[in-house]
Amino acid sequence: MRKNLLKAFGLVGALLSAGTSVLAQMGPGGQMPPARVEVVKAVERMMAPTMEVTGTVISLNDSRISSEVEGVLSWISEVGTHVNKGDVIAVIDDRLLAVNYRRAEASLKRLEADLPRREAAVKRFEGLAANDVASRARLEEVVSDRDMLVQDIADAKARLDQARGDLERTKIRARFEGNVVARLSSVGEYITVGEEVIRLVDTGAIEISLPAPIAVTPYLNSAEELPVQTSEGTVHRLKVRTVVPVGDSVSRQVEVRLQASPDSFMIGAPVTVSLPTSAPSVRVAVPRDTLVRKGSKMYVFRVNADGSADQLVADIAVMDGLWVSIADQSLRAGDTIILRGGERLQPGQKVVFDAQ
Repeated sequence: MRKNLLKAFGLVGALLSAGTSVLAQMGPGGQMPPARVEVVKAVERMMAPTMEVTGTVISLNDSRISSEVEGVLSWISEVGTHVNKGDVIAVIDDRLLAVNYRRAEASLKRLEADLPRREAAVKRFEGLAANDVASRARLEEVVSDRDMLVQDIADAKARLDQARGDLERTKIRARFEGNVVARLSSVGEYITVGEEVIRLVDTGAIEISLPAPIAVTPYLNSAEELPVQTSEGTVHRLKVRTVVPVGDSVSRQVEVRLQASPDSFMIGAPVTVSLPTSAPSVRVAVPRDTLVRKGSKMYVFRVNADGSADQLVADIAVMDGLWVSIADQSLRAGDTIILRGGERLQPGQKVVFDAQ
């Protein structure tokens, strides 16, 4: 019983002490003391109403590379390997193709070895025909045999080139610099012509692809920059590279491509893009960091001439990157707005701040 009484008296003492501390902080008349804050000025900016759409970071070169020859896959690059243009990324067993190459080479040499004999025969019969020793028909036959051999040699050279090319294509090479992101075949499998072997993605050349309603395309200019927000909350301003001039008849949307840097985005990541829905106009704007959330509403605090904080409901009319325009018509360009320190302010509370 005695312990319970002591605890109760201790609680009452703590409450009285806290109340005394709060009263000590208040100024005359029970007012809270001035709060130290950071401020900025409201400014006029060209802004347009926007809508948010979700885009995706894509690579300009995302290839599923296929085999150009048949054979058993003997080696393939590991997933995650970075390769340069021209590097070998997969190898197909070349034994059969090497045999074909040697056969084509031997066939060409055999035909080329017979050509001098045919040339000599043509010259001999030209001399005999000139002296009327041999008939003109026999000369034409010898010339025809020589010309057919020349064409056979040309065909053999083409087959040799093909065999050489097939042999070289057993080493599948990267057509661009990038990263191996998937092995579509495994070592030991028999690969046919056109079968997908490996997926290679160029991580150095990226863009952002997003759908946009056809109705907003008049407000998208190729030189215009759009605010793009990552999932981490970072906002970038990116140029519109192109608006594909063909819309989908069902969704009534077109594809928009934005230029992007690989240093700031990862391929496949989602982003949020703000698209203008009408022509821009001059609006009074404040930094987005001036917004203070209290409950379900957003507010900004404006500093009056007497140094008190005036609370304004921040119904956002337009958002443009790090700037917002609110619907309150009393906000004017040049008004002093609290940037830092407004979280605990009460309407009418005095503030002090460093001169800007």
